[in-house]
Amino acid sequence: MGFFETLFGRQKPVKMSPEKLFAMSTAELTLRTSLELVPAGHAGICFQGLASSPFKQLQGELNQLMQVAGQGGGVQARPWEDDLGYKWFLMEGQDFQGMVAAVHMVSQSLLEEGYSEQLLAAVFRFNDERARPIYWVYNYKRGTFYPFVPRPDSSSHHRDNAEELRLSAAMDKEMPIEKDLERWYALWGLPF
Repeated sequence: MGFFETLFGRQKPVKMSPEKLFAMSTAELTLRTSLELVPAGHAGICFQGLASSPFKQLQGELNQLMQVAGQGGGVQARPWEDDLGYKWFLMEGQDFQGMVAAVHMVSQSLLEEGYSEQLLAAVFRFNDERARPIYWVYNYKRGTFYPFVPRPDSSSHHRDNAEELRLSAAMDKEMPIEKDLERWYALWGLPF
C-alpha cells in the first residue's frame, strides 16, 4: 500500500483475473492428500444480474453453452437464483478439473463482454471425512480464496471459525488466501 493510500485509507482495486481460479486446480491435490478433503462434485459461480437485453442475451448464450458442454458427460450446469436475487450457474460432475475450467469459462465470458462488476464469487464444495461440507470461495473482486465452514446445524448460521483458520493456514502457500477476515463472507443457503 502506498503513502497516499495509507493516508487516505484507500486501497487500489485488485485487477480482476479469473486466471487465479486455476490455483484451485493445483490445490486440489493438497486438499485431498494433506487435509483429507474430497471434492463433492459441486461448484457454483455467483453474479449480479442486469435487466439489460445484452446481458440477458449473454446469460442465455451461457446457459446454452453450458448445456452443450454438459452433453459430453463431464460437467452439468443449470441456472439458479438465490433468495437475495443473485444469479448462479450451479455445476455438478465428478471431473473436478473440468468443473474449474467451466467456472473459468463463464467468468472469462462475462469479463470479455464487459461485465466484470457483475462477478461476485465462485464456490467449490469439498467434504471432510465425515461428509460435512467445506466450501472454498473465490472472491473475484479481491482475487483471493477463503474457506467457509458452516457448522452441521447451519440453519442457525454458525460457522466453524477455528476450522476455517486452520484450513487457510494450511493452504496459504498453495493459493492466494484472503488476509482480511472481515471479507470472509458467509454464503448461507447454498443448494449444494
